[in-house]
Amino acid sequence: MDSLAYIHLVEAYDRPLEPAPLLDFKRPKFNGKTLVSGISVALVASFLGVAAPARAFLKVGKSGPEVERVQQRLGELGYFKGPSTGYYGQITRKAVKDFQLNNNLKDDGIVGPQTQVALQEVYPKPAEPDTQPIVKIGRNGPTVYRVQRQLSSLRYYNYRKMDGIFDEETKQAVIDFQKANNLKADGIVGRKTHEALANQTGL
Repeated sequence: MDSLAYIHLVEAYDRPLEPAPLLDFKRPKFNGKTLVSGISVALVASFLGVAAPARAFLKVGKSGPEVERVQQRLGELGYFKGPSTGYYGQITRKAVKDFQLNNNLKDDGIVGPQTQVALQEVYPKPAEPDTQPIVKIGRNGPTVYRVQRQLSSLRYYNYRKMDGIFDEETKQAVIDFQKANNLKADGIVGRKTHEALANQTGL
């Protein structure tokens, strides 16, 4: 629990989420009813930190920055293995279906409101460790970023340096974690190391 509290604090103060654009308008007089209504609209409009129409379902054939952000998020969670192209093809659909199945959602392969909310959660259920790619020195991408985030939450790695690139510093952090957990200290994140990191961090 201490490690999760740590990562929440450091991310909140040192790596804030990109704020939504501020609207220039005159401040109205709020009562309870208008405040609740305003909050509801804000929650519906928010998707992965970016305002989007509530009816903007993402599915096969769609393309654009919203699709790319979904791919990046699925990659961070271990579901999406390819490059984030911004095109919603069959690989993306399969990743979405796997995420939905693992998080008790309707597995239709479409990113609708419920799937949007689940992706937006701080710690949705990640992919199973044995389905995640092995990462080691020279690799880069969302899986490496998540490993760095896990190591950071356990204080093996400096969270300010999280960049998704598996360099020598990341390798040393992995080795230190492996030694502390009676794992083969080879600096390679395979199934057992993925599993240990997930079990200890919930990430």
